Amino acid sequence: MGDKNFRLPRTIVPRRYGLRISADLDRWEFHGSANIDVQVLESTRTVFLHALDLEIDAASAFYAGTTHDADEMQIDTDAETVTLKFAEPLPTGSVRLDLRFRGRILDRLRGFYRSEKDGLRYAATQFEAADARRAFPCFDEPAFKARFALVLEVPAGNVAIANGAEVARRTLPDGRTEFRFSETPPISTYLVAWCIGPFESTPVAFTPSGVPVRVWLPRGLADKGIFARDAHVQSLAALEEYTAIPYPYAKVDAIGVPDFEAGAMENPGAITYRLTLIAADPERASIPTRKGIFATAAHELTHMWWGDLVTMAWWDDLWLNESFATFVGSKVTAELNPQWGLWRDFVASLQRPFQLDALSSTHPISFDVANAKQAAERFDVITYWKGAAVVRMIENFLGADVFRQGVRAYLQQYRESNATADDFWRALETASGRELAGLASAWIRQAGHPVLQLRTRFTHDGVEIEGEQRRFFADPAQHETGDGTLWPVPVVWKYRTARGIEEQRILWEGRRTSVHLPGALWVYPNGGASGFYRYVLDAA
Repeated sequence: MGDKNFRLPRTIVPRRYGLRISADLDRWEFHGSANIDVQVLESTRTVFLHALDLEIDAASAFYAGTTHDADEMQIDTDAETVTLKFAEPLPTGSVRLDLRFRGRILDRLRGFYRSEKDGLRYAATQFEAADARRAFPCFDEPAFKARFALVLEVPAGNVAIANGAEVARRTLPDGRTEFRFSETPPISTYLVAWCIGPFESTPVAFTPSGVPVRVWLPRGLADKGIFARDAHVQSLAALEEYTAIPYPYAKVDAIGVPDFEAGAMENPGAITYRLTLIAADPERASIPTRKGIFATAAHELTHMWWGDLVTMAWWDDLWLNESFATFVGSKVTAELNPQWGLWRDFVASLQRPFQLDALSSTHPISFDVANAKQAAERFDVITYWKGAAVVRMIENFLGADVFRQGVRAYLQQYRESNATADDFWRALETASGRELAGLASAWIRQAGHPVLQLRTRFTHDGVEIEGEQRRFFADPAQHETGDGTLWPVPVVWKYRTARGIEEQRILWEGRRTSVHLPGALWVYPNGGASGFYRYVLDAA
């Protein structure tokens, strides 16, 4: 095979994983077993699973009351798969795949990896985008959602935290501790998570709906997690109200990992964080530190609905996961902390994407992705922040209430399953009664952004505006010639009349447009600073 862009066939679909992982932190090793309940849709002798950096010791299939050992196991390091071949075809219907495996707890911040602080050893997982396969054989693509029942065996003196709630704990004959966790709702493999080590937690706090929330930090730091815990409680309550869907998981554990590559990771029930984004001295933390902790918590909790409950079908829609969480996380943070003026920070953060997007070397928000690594490699301020700005621009154009109706309908329709960006636009179209597919496609698939050149003429009954758009380039020579790219621009005109401040919304289609604002005494062509475009007013 040898194809790094290999996609698993859809002839076998996982329904449930029973996972047992035994970790040795002294040797940085682990071994485990996976019992995967699958639905075989087409009879086959061949089963493909993702696996990388693992030794597969045994593999079999159980059906019709009998165990059938795999005749052959083939490892393909390019495709990152293991192929199981059986003497007899697996029948259609329910089959259980049983595997035993072992591996190293890695010294890089991917898969099941090691971490140390103050001479103490920890281990944690980071599986996005495609590194669950480094910890257990699995169907490691986002469309293959399944339930996970996890058991962890850990060295004495350590705790274990995972997606599910802890339901049992016992001491094994060899002195290690076994932790058993509740089964999760259907989730993708990149969202499975566990952490092991001498973590300590804050006291539990509860949301108004009864969800238990804790922060776990390395030994000696638990008191630094109180602000973050309370930020999670407040944000979760606001998001339950915004989505009109109760929090979908058993609990919230927010875990500060000593070594962590990203800022945070939205594993349902077990969100992992870089320490600087979760630990703070409650007496001395600065306002910027508090803003960062609160906004990151709100961002990750937004993912519990957008990304976890409803998951992208493939990595080419990863941009929408992050853009939506950035926007709604900011929205929640701003509403709960009006004293911080967070929307000023949001707009100020757009300076970098505006600058990058003015270069001829920029790229669209959305792009075709052949494999998960490509999605991660192309993720930058265009994808994150321009994407969030475009989502905010569409919300401001439609109105916050209409936009929220579309969000709620989308989440209800696709809960515990997969969806695409096009599914989201259709939900917004239904809620708003507007055609949005063309608008959305232009903004996410075209590179760059427009500048609106405006000529104003004030008259006795208001202002007449004539406008022309063109793509903005930082290079004056390129800007002068342009490249012919046009956008449907959702413009919110804000203006003052004798009656007070008013707004008019138009969708600017084509190169030129004209607008009449009755009774206008002055005009601002980007109401709420929500448009991702530049404008130039004449001197009138």
